Amino acid sequence: MVACGGDGTVNAVARGVLANRTAALKFGVLYTGTSPDFCRAHGIPTEAEQAIAVLRAGAVCEIPVLTANGEPFFCSLNLGMGAAVAASANRLRPRLGDFLGTLWSVLREVVRGRRYDLKVNGVEIRNVAHALVTRMPRIAGGLKIALPPLADDESAFWFARDVSRFGCLRIVWNLYRGRPCGELRILRGRTDFLSDNPVALEYDGDPHGELPVAVSFAPRRLRLLVPHSPFLVTQLKHSN
Repeated sequence: MVACGGDGTVNAVARGVLANRTAALKFGVLYTGTSPDFCRAHGIPTEAEQAIAVLRAGAVCEIPVLTANGEPFFCSLNLGMGAAVAASANRLRPRLGDFLGTLWSVLREVVRGRRYDLKVNGVEIRNVAHALVTRMPRIAGGLKIALPPLADDESAFWFARDVSRFGCLRIVWNLYRGRPCGELRILRGRTDFLSDNPVALEYDGDPHGELPVAVSFAPRRLRLLVPHSPFLVTQLKHSN
């Protein structure tokens, strides 16, 4: 099964693949959106001819999939400013592009300086500027966190707390360079996120209500079509 579109289409089709009774079903992507973080993370080309070459002769990579309250997500789940950034960036990207649309939205939320108190499996983490759960380093619009290798049953919980607005700007700068910043914890199995106050929830580029949320793994892996090697799509392109 192939998804042709942006993040919303890719996520919807991928969820359909996981829900399909045919466990051997493969998933491929022809990306036409504005922020191809999923494709970049898995080495899937966004140029149409090269992407078609991967669909024809790519390798199958079975990737673990995280879920939020039982619904699969394929990039990152963001707590706090992520929902506002996503809503703003989705409006701005068609005019400003992926990088500038995301950057402007992030800076606006940094200036607002909102903070959140979270409970992660009952442990309180106070004065959080932003937090996210993911298995891939790319967040959105060029932002990247430095991730160690993860086992198939592990996810990464990244957060920034007790930082000023200026401190947030330094973190944003480091995220654009993919350098270590903030705090990182490795999660295993189910993790519950709660808050005594409203905290917005966003994943895969769209708002999804508020906390609480339970993050765990889907019972099935996604059988994703990817290049055999970085040189595959070039070789196939010249052979056609």
